[in-house]
Amino acid sequence: MKKGFTLAELLGVIVLLGAIMLIVVPLVSNSMKDSEEELYNDQIESIKLSLELWMSYNQSPNIGETITLSLSQLKEAGFVEFDITNPITKELFPNDMVLKIINNNGIIEYEVTENGDNKNDYNLIPSMRINGNTLEYVEINSTYDDLGVTSVDSNGNVLSNSVVSTVPTLDVSQKGTYLRSYTINSGVYTNTVYRTIVVRDTTGPVIAYPGDLTLTLSQVNSYDFKSDITVTDNSGDEVEVTVTDNINAIAGSYTVEYKATDSSGNVTTKLRKVVVTE
Repeated sequence: MKKGFTLAELLGVIVLLGAIMLIVVPLVSNSMKDSEEELYNDQIESIKLSLELWMSYNQSPNIGETITLSLSQLKEAGFVEFDITNPITKELFPNDMVLKIINNNGIIEYEVTENGDNKNDYNLIPSMRINGNTLEYVEINSTYDDLGVTSVDSNGNVLSNSVVSTVPTLDVSQKGTYLRSYTINSGVYTNTVYRTIVVRDTTGPVIAYPGDLTLTLSQVNSYDFKSDITVTDNSGDEVEVTVTDNINAIAGSYTVEYKATDSSGNVTTKLRKVVVTE
């Protein structure tokens, strides 16, 4: 005849199993959490690698500059899978999440910020492509003609009347970096892409003077060689001017060098003939 467990023995087994569960469940839970975080970090690194690949085919920022993209721009260009997912939340990464390529003193860095709320299937939202460059340069005090974007809905219909461009006022009289976003709404779904616009000064100052100088020996020592020149710069900022001459106390023909440096470091030099008489 088989002998079964006594009540005490059953209670003991239950208590033992409970104790084991108290130990095992947290371990399994922590292990799953660690695995999800590891997968999440792998996905972020994958996006950074895609940014690097995008840059190799498109543009790289100069020192001190940043190129900003949305995740949808990487998807549209074919560098990221449409269904790239956050392993922790099990949701799609937002199509409008901000991605940055940063040139930090010659070292390229990649930044992925998981923000945004457009977690729709990319096959359903409008397709958007930047016209022109993702990073545009504008010379200070010039004009900028925005080429906009090209967009079609999931059915291939061209969308042109519902583009919203958002940017702090683009002041071409002020050097700076502006981030312009383009958002289009197809009626149900939206999409957002970004363009970086850098207003910069790459033009040297302009030095002007009436012509060559003729001075007597008695005038040379006291003459202010800056007195009859004008220096202008497209930035409107103050310009530093230095004068170098090799004139000595002997009559003859000499050359004076004017050097003008603007606030952006652009330099213009100009030579002027000076004739010294007795």
